[in-house]
Amino acid sequence: MHTLNAYEDGDEVVLIAGRMYSLNLLSFSEKADAIEEDRTVLYRWRFNLRTGMVKEEILSDFWIDFPSLNQGFLGRQMRYCYAAKRAQNQGFLFDGLIKYDFRNDLIQTHQFGTGRYGGEAVFVSRPNASAEDDGWLLTFVYDETSQTSELVVLDASDITETAVARIGIPARVPYGFHGLWIGRSQLLTALASDQL
Repeated sequence: MHTLNAYEDGDEVVLIAGRMYSLNLLSFSEKADAIEEDRTVLYRWRFNLRTGMVKEEILSDFWIDFPSLNQGFLGRQMRYCYAAKRAQNQGFLFDGLIKYDFRNDLIQTHQFGTGRYGGEAVFVSRPNASAEDDGWLLTFVYDETSQTSELVVLDASDITETAVARIGIPARVPYGFHGLWIGRSQLLTALASDQL
């Protein structure tokens, strides 16, 4: 469904992505019951370019989507993945975030709270970061009870902690929006070279 990353490892190309077993378009309704076959889970494929063999493995049973990473590791082997955690029996709503640590085979979760649903997490690296997960995760969360949206900021090194910041948004942000962080230096470089 959505790709996290791909990189070379010796004779192999490694691809990590969310794999959806089937797709029932009726279950995309926000209130529809989640259908077991519509689940998306994180998979890794290893394509051996020398032998032609393909190895496929499931990385977690959590229902997820919108896998993301520190963009500095795009196209390179990375240690961490962040994904939206799908709420079971709630259609395509996401009630939290998941952090995968591929090196240590560990998973952390962050729950948004009852009646609160979010989406894709965008990683923002701390200036002069010292580690791959040294930064923040940003995601929009909608509270169905209060009918308000907010930008939630989490410490990417430990997403189990309370949010670093919760910034109220004056209008509802619809579910499913993708995001991207563009730092000031990147923006100035793009403006100077007429890339925008």
